Amino acid sequence: MRIIKILFLIFLFLLIGLNIFLPPPVSSGGLSIWPGKLTITMSDGYPEEEIQYEIKVSNSNTYDINVTGEIANPSLHRLMKNYTFIPDLSWVQITSDIVHIPAKESRFLKVIINIPDSEKTLHYNERWEVWIVVSELINQSQDAGAFIQTELVVKFFIITPFVEEKSQILQFFYLIILFTIGGLLTAYVFYIKSRGRDIFRNKQSVFYFKKWKKR
Repeated sequence: MRIIKILFLIFLFLLIGLNIFLPPPVSSGGLSIWPGKLTITMSDGYPEEEIQYEIKVSNSNTYDINVTGEIANPSLHRLMKNYTFIPDLSWVQITSDIVHIPAKESRFLKVIINIPDSEKTLHYNERWEVWIVVSELINQSQDAGAFIQTELVVKFFIITPFVEEKSQILQFFYLIILFTIGGLLTAYVFYIKSRGRDIFRNKQSVFYFKKWKKR
């Protein structure tokens, strides 16, 4: 009996944990998407291959619908604190332009993140916010009254690889040491050359003095 209670408590703890840490679906009308928020952290550096994620789109209506996805920047006043716009929206793409979802069923939108290799080294320690706007397409052939187009947003937060500031400071410090050593070596070379000319002049003066003395 005690083991059953312990197992029940563990199950309850896991259930509460899932409700806390998993983002709830976003819904409006008969359309819902999951997850409504997704954070992509590249803690191990930029991946060699493109990053792919799927967004679940569900239709709870009694009729079929068509939905489309669009990549967009959030408005400036709705941008998450400490995040910026992605440098190029083309780095995030959706594989399907239009997805048909039958009544009471779900489909997936595949989102692909592909940052060009030439740009990766330019974007470390950055945080970007991108919106995936999922919209229900309205059949324009229907002419009965007004229609409200449903739009839902998936917030994508992309965190690029982190480079410690200490390593950057050390690199800068090493460069300073390198330039200092180079400057000292250059000054020493000029000193040796000038010293050599002075010794040569002294030898010449001694030679002339001895020659004058012999006379």
